[in-house]
Amino acid sequence: MTETLSLEKQVGLAETQGSLEEISALVVKLYEKNDDDALDLCVKLAMSDFGGITMKMDFQNIVALGTLHWGPKGIIRLGEATIKANSYRPINNVSNLLSHISSKTLTDFMFSKFNFQNVIQLDLSSEKYKTDEWTKTAKKVLIDLVQSVETEEKFPIGITNNIGFLINENAAEHIFAALIARWFNFSSTGLQAFSDLVHSSGKAEIEYQNFLTANPYILEPFHAQIWSKPKFGEELIPDFLIRSMDNNYTVVEIEQADFAIMTKAGELSAKTTHAKRQALDFRDWAINNSLYATKKYSGIYRPYCLVVIGKESELNEMQVQRLKQENESTQGILKIVGFDWLLNRAKSTLDNMVNFGFERQTFQEAVKE
Repeated sequence: MTETLSLEKQVGLAETQGSLEEISALVVKLYEKNDDDALDLCVKLAMSDFGGITMKMDFQNIVALGTLHWGPKGIIRLGEATIKANSYRPINNVSNLLSHISSKTLTDFMFSKFNFQNVIQLDLSSEKYKTDEWTKTAKKVLIDLVQSVETEEKFPIGITNNIGFLINENAAEHIFAALIARWFNFSSTGLQAFSDLVHSSGKAEIEYQNFLTANPYILEPFHAQIWSKPKFGEELIPDFLIRSMDNNYTVVEIEQADFAIMTKAGELSAKTTHAKRQALDFRDWAINNSLYATKKYSGIYRPYCLVVIGKESELNEMQVQRLKQENESTQGILKIVGFDWLLNRAKSTLDNMVNFGFERQTFQEAVKE
C-alpha cells in the first residue's frame, strides 16, 4: 500500500526535486486546501532555492504567483516572508511581481504568460487585480519590502536590478517610487511600531526620544536635517531641532504619551505648560543670540516651536476646542500636539504616497487643472 504524503512533506520534497509541471500541480493542491496553512506552504515554496537548479527563477515565480489565490492577504504574507529571508532572489522576484500588480500591468509580468495549471486558474487578466484593494496593498507591501531589505546597501541590488530589466515601464516606475519612499524611511511596519509605543503606558521620555531619533520622518516627513538633543548655549538643550526643506527651523520639546495635555477644566496641564515654556525659552535664545546660532545652525531665524505631549484622542469636545484656541493664539510661533497627531500625520503621508506618489503624471494633471 502506497503511503500518501502530507502536503507539507510534498512541499519539502518539491524543494529539491520535481519538474515545473509537478510544482504547478502541487500548488493547485494547495489551492484546494485553501487555508492559512496552505498559504504558508505556498510562501515557503516561493522562498525556496530549489536546490540551486538553473531554472529556479521559473519555479520560484510560478509559486509566488500562486499566493494570489489567497487574495491581497497572499501578497502581504509573501512580502513578510521576503523581508524575513532578506535574500537576493526572493527580493528580486517579489518586488518584480508587486510592481506589476501595483501598476495594473500583471499580464505583462513574464511568468503570468506561463501555461501551467496553477497560473491558468488565477485568471490573471481579470479586472479584479486592478482594483484599489489589490493595487494599494501591493504598493504598501512594495514600500515595506524596499524599506526593510538589504539595509546595509545604499541601493538594494535585489530591487534596483529590476529597473533595467522590466519590460513594462510603469512597473519600473513603481519600483523607482518605492525606492524614493526608502530614502525617506517610510514604512507601515515603522508606523505600527510607533503606534504600539504611543498607545502603551508607563514609557519613559527617553524611549520616545530614542524612537524618534531612529525614525525622524515621524517628526517631519520631509526634513532636511534633524538634531537630537542639540545644544543651545551651555544650558539649554531641546529634545530636537528640525531643519525643513525650505530652510525653516522647528524646536521640538517632547514629554510622554500618557501625560495629560489639558486639565478637566480645559486648561493646559502643568506638564504642557512647562514644556511650552521650555520651547519658548529655546526660541528666545535663538533670537537673542542670532549671530552665534546662525553659525551653528545655518539660516536659523525665529524658529517655530512644537510641543508633543499626551494623546489628542483622549480629549473631550470641550478640551479639543480649548486646545484649538490655545494653538490659534500662538499661531506661527508655537503649536501643541499629541503623539497621536504625529502618528496620524505620518500615516497620512504614507497613504498619500501610496495613493498618488506612484503616478508621475499627478503633478502634470494638477497643473492642467
